[in-house]
Amino acid sequence: MYGIALSVAACLRGGTRVDVAWSLDPEQTPTFDPTDAVAITPGGGRLGSLLGGALDSRLVELSLVGANEGRVVACALDELESSALGVPQGTVVRIVFAPADVLPDEIWEPLLERKPVAIVATKDDDRLRKIRLIAPEGSTGFCLEDEQLSANWAPTPSLVLFGGGPMADALDHAAEFVGWSVERVSGADHAIGIAATLSAIDGIVVMGHDTEAVGRVLQAALGSRVGYIGSIGPSSLQQDRGDWLAFRGISDTRRVRGPAGFPIGARTPEEVAVSVVCEMLSVRNDADN
Repeated sequence: MYGIALSVAACLRGGTRVDVAWSLDPEQTPTFDPTDAVAITPGGGRLGSLLGGALDSRLVELSLVGANEGRVVACALDELESSALGVPQGTVVRIVFAPADVLPDEIWEPLLERKPVAIVATKDDDRLRKIRLIAPEGSTGFCLEDEQLSANWAPTPSLVLFGGGPMADALDHAAEFVGWSVERVSGADHAIGIAATLSAIDGIVVMGHDTEAVGRVLQAALGSRVGYIGSIGPSSLQQDRGDWLAFRGISDTRRVRGPAGFPIGARTPEEVAVSVVCEMLSVRNDADN
């Protein structure tokens, strides 16, 4: 839901119909992010991704019906769908499909801010009525009982890695171990674009000897809302990066953790990665308190 919030909110402001769908059975497809959702606009346009697009054709057909209420759709996966998802043929995945305008108006702002969100709805057969916001609790999860649906979304922290090599490999593994979403980026322009989308729960770590490229990414990160900015490398590289930023009028670099990571005497890339992940967790938890 977090990935489509901006697009859906824009459609609603513009008076464009848009339908939203998400899976109620993330345990059936554990390789996919349980917060994933897809938005479908008139004509079959798709925003975001749900289950890698395996059910898109079904969802487009539902959208063409133009229903004015939410519903729960049980999809028994055919051979192609089950193969794409890596599950046995005939596996049933329950999908919520709803016009965005039947969801509470207040849902989109916290989703845009990447905050936890929860809703509850009355279930009448497969129809959903009286959808309203409730206080979120815990991690992402869904509960469908005889007469009620509850859905709780909690954002997955993202870690963007700019640079490569053994250090990036170790950070990738360490961040995934604690359940974060990791994106590795080699081009500075790409990293700068991603930095603008990051929130307070996310992090970006830069590494490498190209002071110009690393400096540009740090500059973008400092201008964003990202919660953790890490700079990997010895003191000489940190000085070069600081000088590059200062020359461009950026003297307040207190948000940059450089060298990144807690000072635990780390020697190997794996040890450094553990110290960086712990530091990012500490920064995020301090911001929450």
